[in-house]
Parts: sequence; structure tokens; C-alpha cells
Amino acid sequence: MARLTRRLGLGIGAAEIGASLAFVAINTWLLYYLINVARVPPLLAGFVFIAGRVVDAVTDPLMGVLVDRTRRRLPRLGWVRWGAVPLGAAFALLWWAPAAAGAAATWVAMAALLLTSLLYTVVQVPVLSLTPDLVPDYDDRTSLTAVRTAFAVLASMLAVALPPAIVLAFSDAGELAASAPSGWAWMGVAFGIVVALGYLMLPRLVSEPPAAREARGGGDAAWWTVLRAPGFVPVLVVFLVVTLGIMLVNSLLPFALESVLEVPATLQTPLLALLFGTAVLSFPGWAWLTGRLGKRGALTLGALTLGGALLGLMHGGAGAGASAGTFAWTALAGVGLAAVMALPWAMLPDVVEFDALRSGEHREGLLYAVFTFGQKLAGSVGVFANALATALLGYVPGVAQQAEHTVRGLQTLLGPVAAAIFALAALLAWTSPITREAHTRARLTLSERDAAERDAEGPEHSAIDRPARPQA
Repeated sequence: MARLTRRLGLGIGAAEIGASLAFVAINTWLLYYLINVARVPPLLAGFVFIAGRVVDAVTDPLMGVLVDRTRRRLPRLGWVRWGAVPLGAAFALLWWAPAAAGAAATWVAMAALLLTSLLYTVVQVPVLSLTPDLVPDYDDRTSLTAVRTAFAVLASMLAVALPPAIVLAFSDAGELAASAPSGWAWMGVAFGIVVALGYLMLPRLVSEPPAAREARGGGDAAWWTVLRAPGFVPVLVVFLVVTLGIMLVNSLLPFALESVLEVPATLQTPLLALLFGTAVLSFPGWAWLTGRLGKRGALTLGALTLGGALLGLMHGGAGAGASAGTFAWTALAGVGLAAVMALPWAMLPDVVEFDALRSGEHREGLLYAVFTFGQKLAGSVGVFANALATALLGYVPGVAQQAEHTVRGLQTLLGPVAAAIFALAALLAWTSPITREAHTRARLTLSERDAAERDAEGPEHSAIDRPARPQA
């Protein structure tokens, strides 16, 4: 049975640096950049995000099916080797082209985001589909996901906290809202290089395990049949709600730091670093709690913690600037953030065996492709909602101080509304049907069935990495 090694953890972590840096930077700062720097009207900036998801609705499941049907002939890490550099280049283009396009900024932004999103799918779906093969065990998957999420939080910290420092270093403006386009272009180049290098480290550190039989296609291989996998829809719904909440907070946070909390631009990077730094430090505690409460119980507690911290931050931090209370509530939010970022991804691999038992095929690529599409869809819906909110609240581009009704609206969205979303996620998490015991039984049944099928096909098939019998 494969175990979690340091080399495996570093390889998956490096790839996660690339994935999270790209995803979080786009969903946190792109709306702010389009409105304040490229001067795209808020509603049109929101539609830029939604348009990309229309294409993803087709390309994400197709990529998942393609990975599942070709994984013996075309190694999944091959997609990573060929796609990493183009993805980094497309990401850099996204932060340069819109501001340079003038009146065509909306269309250029849409084209650049579509290209980046497509290349992200081509690289990320194969990476994610490796998880069940790399670590078959229920608890080892939690450990690998904790490592992966620790790197994701580190990358998220860089993606959220570094842009103000980089942009201001290349701009004479004292306020981020009035910064020069060149600063954003340099940020895109720097992050694009890190994205490409992060993904390229994975095939250098990790050997791809021999793939199980390829999906045969036809009949039950239609992508929507993964929704019938026992436990998949509850996990997916929890993940969508959590992602919606995170993206709503992420893409409004740059606006709120200036206009609601009134944190000076020079102190925004330390405050945001605290948020994600606290998340990284809290992972051992969540791992301990998960071992005692299970993934469902720990995720429920984490979602409630994050929602409560946001209420406290927005209720007590308005106009307080970089006060001790602002830093304390931000640190508590980081504790909850660690759980809601890690545990939905730890729950997904456990669905793989249940789907294989029901469908008769191994469809990790398709399961992760639907999850990836859901992540991008929920994120874009959250960003679009924020774009609509900035338009309705009368947000004025290019200035830090906003009207009182604008400030109150941002305060409500990041406080009570966000807290309600995470409370709903907590309720849904508690009802997830997959437990450690159910997963162990499913793996035992599946390994015995796969072994019998290989024996029936002949010696050349039975010699291919028969799964180890799981321990009860």
C-alpha cells in the first residue's frame, strides 16, 4: 500500500503552490484590478468571470473523461509537463493585457481569463485525479490533503498578501486603488513564473503509479452519472457552499480593507499574511480534531469558527484600522479558514471507491473534473455577486474612501451574509454520509472485485499492481 512520503508530499505541495497561487490571485484581485486599474465597469467585470464558466461547463468534464480513457496510454503527468509553462504565460498576460487594451479591456480580459481557465483545467484535473492512486488509505488521504492544503494556504497567503506590496513598489501612488498598471503587470509575471515552476516540480519528484483500467466509455460513462455516486452530491454541495463563501470574502476583502476597516496600504500585507499564517499553524490542531471528530465534525466546527470570526471582524473592526482587535479577529478567521480549505478536498477521494463499485469503472479524472468545475463556478458566482454589489452600492473606482452607504453594504456582505453561508456549510457537512468504516468496507470490496477481474482477463493483467487488502 502506498504511504505518504516526504518526496510525495513535496511534489503534491509544489503543484498546489502553482494551482492555488493562480486560482486565489484571480478570485481575490482580478475584480479589483479590472474595476480600479483597467476601468472595466463593475457589472461587465462580473460577466467576465461568468463567461469563463460557460466554457468550463464543457471543457472540465471533457478533460476528466479524456484523462480516464487514456491514462494508461497517456500518463497524467504528461499533461502537467506540457501545460505548465503555457499556463504561467497565460496568467501573466491576464494582468497586463486588459489595462493596455483601452476601450476593449472587457473583451481582452474575457479572452485572457478563458485561456487561463482552459489551461488550468488541462493541468489541474490530471494532477487531482492522481490522489486516490497515490494514497489509497482513508487516513493517509486526510494526511496528504492536509499537506496539500498547507501548501495551498501558503500559496493563498502569497496570492492575497503580496500583490499590494509588489504593485506599490512599481507605483508612485499611495493608495492601491490609484496604482499604476505596470505594478500589476510585474505581479502577473512574477506569479506566472511561480505557477509554472510549481507544476513542473511534480513530475520531477513523484512517479505516476500504474493506472487502473481505463474507463470504457458509453452507457454509464456519461459525465453526469458521477452525480449518482454514493456520497458525491453531499460532498459536492458542501464544497460549493464553502467555495462560494471563501470567494465572496476573498474578492471583497481588498475593497473592505481600504474602505471598511481603513487599514493603510502598507499594513495590508502583514494583516493578510496573518490570516493565512494562522491557518498554516492551525493544521496540526485540525488534524488532531479530525482524528477524533471525523471529517464531518471537524469541517462543521471550522465553518462555524470562520463565520463567527467574520462577524466579529466586520462588527468591531469598522474604521478601527490596524488595531489589536482587527488582528485578533483576523487570526481567528485563519483558524477556521484552514478547516474549510482542507476538509472538503479530503472528503472527495473517499467517493472514488463508491463510484467504482456502482459504475464498474475507475473515473477519478471525471470526479475531480466535476469538482474543479464546481470550484470555478462557485468562485465565479461569488465574484459576480460582489461585482453586482459594488455597482449597486455605488463604489467609486480609484479612491479608498467611499460613501457611508457603500461602507455599510460591504460590511454587511462580509459579516452577516458571509457568516450565514458558512453556517449553511456547517449544517450540510454534518449530514455527509461517508464515514471511515463505510470507506474501509468499500475499498475491501472493490479491491477483491478488481483482483477477480484481472485474474479472469489473464496473467498479464493480474500482474499489474494489485491493490493491497485494506486493514479493517
